[in-house]
Amino acid sequence: MNRIFKILAAVALFSVFSSPFSVSYAQDAEYNLIRRTYKVNTDGTMDISFRKEIKLLRNRAITAYADKGETFILYNPATDRLTINESYTIRKDGSRVQTPQNAFIDQLPSQCTDCGRYNGIRERVVVHTALEYDCIIVLDYTIHRQGSYLDEALVLVEDCPVKKYEVIVDLPKDSEQSIGYTVAHGDFKIQTLKDKHTFHQIATDLPQKYIDNYLPAAETLYPTVNISCGKRPSDLAESSDEKLPEAIYTVGELHDNDQLTYATNIRNYVLDNIHTTDFPLSLVGYKRSSAKETFLSGCGTPADKKRLVAAMLREAGFGAEEYDNGVHVTVHEDGRPMTYNLSTDRKRPARLDGAAIDEQRTIDISRDLIWDGPRVGGSYRQMTLPTENGSISIDPAFLTSVRKAPLKVRNCNEKYHYTIALPRTPKHTLVKPVDISRTEKGIGTIRICIKQLPTGQIDVVRELSIDVKDGIVTPKQYKAFRRMMQDWTTYKTVTIRAEKGKPIMGS
Repeated sequence: MNRIFKILAAVALFSVFSSPFSVSYAQDAEYNLIRRTYKVNTDGTMDISFRKEIKLLRNRAITAYADKGETFILYNPATDRLTINESYTIRKDGSRVQTPQNAFIDQLPSQCTDCGRYNGIRERVVVHTALEYDCIIVLDYTIHRQGSYLDEALVLVEDCPVKKYEVIVDLPKDSEQSIGYTVAHGDFKIQTLKDKHTFHQIATDLPQKYIDNYLPAAETLYPTVNISCGKRPSDLAESSDEKLPEAIYTVGELHDNDQLTYATNIRNYVLDNIHTTDFPLSLVGYKRSSAKETFLSGCGTPADKKRLVAAMLREAGFGAEEYDNGVHVTVHEDGRPMTYNLSTDRKRPARLDGAAIDEQRTIDISRDLIWDGPRVGGSYRQMTLPTENGSISIDPAFLTSVRKAPLKVRNCNEKYHYTIALPRTPKHTLVKPVDISRTEKGIGTIRICIKQLPTGQIDVVRELSIDVKDGIVTPKQYKAFRRMMQDWTTYKTVTIRAEKGKPIMGS
């Protein structure tokens, strides 16, 4: 069997950072060492070894984090043999305490509950003992796995600092292989060694992950090693002709005369009714279940569910093909075939294939509203403007005053014009007109105008355009962006006041 081996060690850094992790936090723990070793054997098996040495610095690392006081090892007894090589704690005084045998517990992983066909997978819980301030936990284990295909993405940054992170890969010398790796320049100390190993990389003095909301994908933010080796299993290939007659009645109940709505209903059914069992596909040899098995069992991995969506769409008469993040579905609009991208991991609106994502974020709404706001004290009433489908969803409450990490946002162009009819009696007056209009270079524009018309109606104009490069708000842009989001949210409410001396009708 030909083995194709590719390693790409990529660090995607933003050039605007003077130091990508210049913010410092109090550390609860730190890794002295993390070592991951992958060895492909000539008999078609693989040995995956992991070693960690972590020092606990504060009480939170002992009591608040399950991944510090305990270690969880996923494995499949049907294909894996797990061996604990070492497990002990070095106390502050230098004494060593071995982990007792009753501290190794096998249990069903939470990811595999409510899904019978995956109930054979196990999670080995290692309950570490003799924990105290400044102790060091040492754990070393190996999984001997049947099969030689591997597809791993290793993010070389953890939730606490790492002094040394080592990745080793070994392949048989007589195997066909193609090796390529790149290391981008930056503040990360990463060294690729030329030694007896097929691949050997060491990263040192790695800071912890950012503690922020709305972060970009980890693989674009932190040092990442992508490992792919061996022959790709055939059942990972797309099943372009799979249908599902068992779902014919379900598909019929989801029917809609609008074809795109019909296809979306099918996708939503799978998301709402098929339980997700989310674990690495390596545990099951990268095999997916058939659409029939997933449908009848009511559960499956994200890959299983994507396959099911495609099969149900075909059963409904659509052309459907799987792709990385979802399903391409072809519908007919005015007699013309149109292909849409339909996400299968969340309920995103369908996107026309080939259209830029940002084009789908254009919203232009103009409509009349009837006042719908309760009293908030005395003669005052307050109404919150509606949240339209697909509108920007950045909550300023989650935006800290100081931030060193980049922020991921979907670029948008939103325009809203509302005319609000107020209660007839008594007469009401807008409490505080709003007139904001500004442009932030490299970010976008915001305009909010709330005023009362001579007719007594409230006129609301809200316009927001976000256009940042690659959808990333840099630390230099963050302060201005945060202010825009604060204004966008703050002025989403309208407050009116009844004339004095007149009764307030209704609530």
